[in-house]
Order: sequence, then structure tokens, then C-alpha cells
Amino acid sequence: MKIPLKLELLLKRVVTRFLSDPGVILQQRVFQEFTRARALNREFPVSFFLPKDYGKGLPERVVEILLARLSYAAGLRVLDVGHANAMKCHLDMLLTLDQPRRIKGIDIVRPVYDPRPCYDESVLGDATNMPFGDASFDLVWCVSAMEHFGMDNSNYASNFRREEVMDQRALREMLRVLAVGGHLLLTVPYGRYETHGWLRNYDEVTWQALLAIARSQGSVTEWYFRHTWGEGWRIVRAEELEHVGYYDQANSGSGGLAVAFVKREDFQ
Repeated sequence: MKIPLKLELLLKRVVTRFLSDPGVILQQRVFQEFTRARALNREFPVSFFLPKDYGKGLPERVVEILLARLSYAAGLRVLDVGHANAMKCHLDMLLTLDQPRRIKGIDIVRPVYDPRPCYDESVLGDATNMPFGDASFDLVWCVSAMEHFGMDNSNYASNFRREEVMDQRALREMLRVLAVGGHLLLTVPYGRYETHGWLRNYDEVTWQALLAIARSQGSVTEWYFRHTWGEGWRIVRAEELEHVGYYDQANSGSGGLAVAFVKREDFQ
């Protein structure tokens, strides 16, 4: 059946606009870089590295979804905290997870997309008081969500709360629902301390306050990452990020990133 000329022209304009959308192109580039680095990291967490010029001009999600994917194994009971506004590259990463895939998401608002292709269940709930029993999950992801907890989320939800230490309360709750031997992946923007209303950029003091809670429940592996337009994202020492602000790199995200990979231990 021949498509009418007017409809054909309209479809061409829609497709052209979609493919030229900077947001769409950015998501595609993040996923392409993620795929490139994933193929090179087969021994995680024993070893982990980023390829040369990784993620130039891209936000921290290019590092975060890589770590999330590498931390996964088929059959693990996974909880994704703060999933309602997950980027397309994050959702595309979820579709690469090997079966059996057992993943739930939790957020204070409903997802802005259909979660069914990616999640077994999407739970409406508070990260500081989750409706799950102790040790319900083998793997918990909190990817670029913690920095929003307790901040001004009026553009995100009407039922948000301003609370100074909500991030610490949420971390304790994530550790509660994590089984002994399981892992928590926690990522936050990092550098000099800043507040931007809807998020905070963590510094050494605020980040170490979280890690002290994590260390009371398990062993912690830390990574720090910095973005520059000359070299992209690379692993650095925490001290190198001391003066890095959230918007310094104009890369649609943060200039620095801190990551904790926590293994839940039984200290009793």
C-alpha cells in the first residue's frame, strides 16, 4: 500500500526531529560507550577500568550504568532505588540483563514510562521506610538518586520532604533490606560541597558521613571519577576532586563522581 505523500513527509519530519534531538543523541552515545567499556571489564569487582577517552562530553551516567551492569548476575534479587525518572540509557542497560531477571524499582512517584519491560514490579514508596522485609535483596542500586533525598523536589513530586539527613536514613534502610553477602552500589556527584535546590554535590565530609554508616554494616570499596573534555571520564584520587563543582564541565551532568560498592557483612 502506497503511503500518501503528505503522511510520508510528516513521518520524515518526525523521524528527522527524533534523530536530531540532542537528548536522544546523548542517550545513544552513553549506551554506545557503556557497551564499549562493558566488553573490557570481565573480572569486576576484582579489577575495573575505563577505556581511553571514555565518555567525553557525557554525564556521569556513562560510568554509573556500567558499574550497575557489572555488579549484576542472573537470578539476583535486585532493587533499583529512585527509578521513576530513569534515563533511556539506564532502561536500555536493564534490557541487557541476563535471565532470570528479578528486579524491582521503588520511588515516591510513578515512573514517567511503562516500567513493565524492565521491572518485575514498580513500587510506590519511601526510600526511608520501604515496604520490604529484612534481607529481601541481593543487590541494591542507588544510582544518582541519593543527592536528591531531602532536597527541594517540587518539580518532581508533590509529596517530597525537606530533611537534612534523609540520605543517611535512606542508606540505613537500603542496608536493612540487603541480604548478608549482597552488594549495594551507591553513586553521588562529588567534589566541592554545593547545593542546587534539587540536589547536593557531596564533598569529603558529607560523603564520609554516609560511608561511616556503610562501614558499620559491611566492607566498602570506593572509586572516584573525574570528567575533563581532554580525557573524558577517568578514575582519580578523591583529592583531585576537591575543587570540582557540579556544573564545571558542561557535560549535561556532574564534573566528579563518588562510588561506593558495599558488601553486606554479618558482624554479629
